[in-house]
Parts: sequence; C-alpha cells; structure tokens
Amino acid sequence: MGVREVVAKRILFTFIWLWAVTLQSPTLFAFQDSQIPTTRPAVVTQPSESKTARFEQIKAAFEDPDSKTVLVAAHRGGRMNDKADNATENSVANVAVAVRKGYEVYETDIRLTKDGTFVIVHDATLDRETDGTGPVEEMMMESVRKLKKRFRDGSVSDQPVATLEELLTAGKDKVFFKADLKPGVVEHFDRLARLITKMEVQDQVILRTEYKHLWKLQKCFSDGTPKVHVMFKVNDVAQVEKVHSIIAPKTIQINFNKDEVRSREKKSAITRAIELGMLVETHVYGDDKQSESLVVAGVRMFHTSDPDDTMRFLKRFSARARSGR
Repeated sequence: MGVREVVAKRILFTFIWLWAVTLQSPTLFAFQDSQIPTTRPAVVTQPSESKTARFEQIKAAFEDPDSKTVLVAAHRGGRMNDKADNATENSVANVAVAVRKGYEVYETDIRLTKDGTFVIVHDATLDRETDGTGPVEEMMMESVRKLKKRFRDGSVSDQPVATLEELLTAGKDKVFFKADLKPGVVEHFDRLARLITKMEVQDQVILRTEYKHLWKLQKCFSDGTPKVHVMFKVNDVAQVEKVHSIIAPKTIQINFNKDEVRSREKKSAITRAIELGMLVETHVYGDDKQSESLVVAGVRMFHTSDPDDTMRFLKRFSARARSGR
C-alpha cells in the first residue's frame, strides 16, 4: 500500500470518528459566537429569562375581562413553609419558590430607606423581619445591606433585605407582582413608576394604594408619570365609579374582612367594577363558604396568607362546577 493510500485512509478514519463523536455530543464542536461565519445569520437562542408559558397564561388571564381564572396573590410571597423552603418572606429566594409552587401573583411591600432606596419590608420596624431594629425609613441603605432576614420562628437566615429592583429582577417574566405602597412611598410615585418602566416590568407590576390617594395619582399621570398598573382599595359602588372615571385601572380591590358576609352593598360594588371592565380582588381567610360566594360574585383575584390552601379550594370548587354539583 502506497503512502498516499495510507494517508487517505487515515484521513477517512479521522473524519468517520469525528462524525460519530459529534452525533453523541452535538454541542462538542459548536461555534462560539465570534466563530460563526459571517456569510449566514447567527442563530440566537432565547435567554433564560425569556417569558415563560406560565407567565403568558397569567398575563392573558389578567388582561382578559371575560376570563374565569381566579388568580392567587400570595401574601408576602407565601411564608407558611419558609424554613422548609429556606426562603424567608419578601425575599429574592422566595420569588423562585412562589414561581415553582404556581402562585400567579407575588404580593409584596415597598418602603423607602433614609437615602431613598426602594426596599421590600412589610412591618413598621425591622425587629420581626430581620436581625436589625427600628424603622427602615431611618436607616441608610448601606446599613440595611448588613441585615439578615428572619424566618417565622425567629431564627436568622442568610438572606438579605431585598431592594425592589432585586425582587422584580428575580421574577421578571415569571410571575406578577402586587406591591403595597407603605406610608410615604406614594409621595415618590413618579420615581417608582419610572423605575418600573425602565426595568420593562410595567406589564406585570400592580401598585396597590389607598382610595384617598386617587387624586394624587391623577395629578402624577397628568404631569407625565408613566402609566403603570394601580389598584385602589375601595368599599362601595361610588368609590368604584370614581376610580374608574379618574384613572380607569384594570384592577381594583373591594375590601372584605374576615367573617364578613357578602352584603348587598359589597355585591353591588363587585358587579359594578366588573361591568366597568376591572378585575376585582378581595382578601380571603380560609373560609370556603365566603370564598365560594366571592367566586360566584365574579371576584378574580384572591389575596391570601395561605396560598396553598387557597389553591386547593379553587381546585375543589372547579371540580364541583364541572360536575354540576
């Protein structure tokens, strides 16, 4: 056998070996971005944070006034099993848990540090939630950074107090957020709305506030504040109609207390809000009879401290509705 024949056979053998290995590991010889030939367009894969199918379903249900889906808004993100989940309330770690458990809405709370940073803190002081003390409004962000969150049993976790940006980044295109504006935050509404818009999460964040702030927000929007979702807490038909006439938000909260019977007045408020195209939210407290009456009335978002229990109720209710019982 001549030299040329030997070389040719070796080349052929090498080609066959490379082909076989490539079949087993198709990414082994993939081009790096800088190596992709310029004679054809590069194939760009979707980033990991691209919108999930689940998020698109949540968004569709929120935006469709004819949808029958009842969205579950987990109070402080859900904290009943915080130690087992290794995720304290209102923390970045807990966002991933909420997404995994299937909560549609992550309810949370916004406060301001002394130097103007939006942070995620529920209580008036840091004593229960962290290993710090006193109001977060009296602390600089540099000091807040050093604090660690507590679990429900009082033990200290390794999780820090989250900024609003950190929390929203963790849930971007994965879950809706409903953020309660704690005292004083509404005075910074324009800056807050601009931050949310800059982060491109304005389609998945609902800012909840008191009815008394309706005219302040009207002025903000009139003065050029970017349009973001707002939710006002109201009690009756008159307030529902006033909110709609001034701002016409997509959603509204009809206030319900624990053990409160659905009065004719509250039922009328729910009905009127639905007629005006608003998704109605109420609080629920583990009372199946009350929750069922609210679903029947047309409520489409439940704010709950026990989202797992609320989801089980909705499954039972749905099963009964399908069976006609």
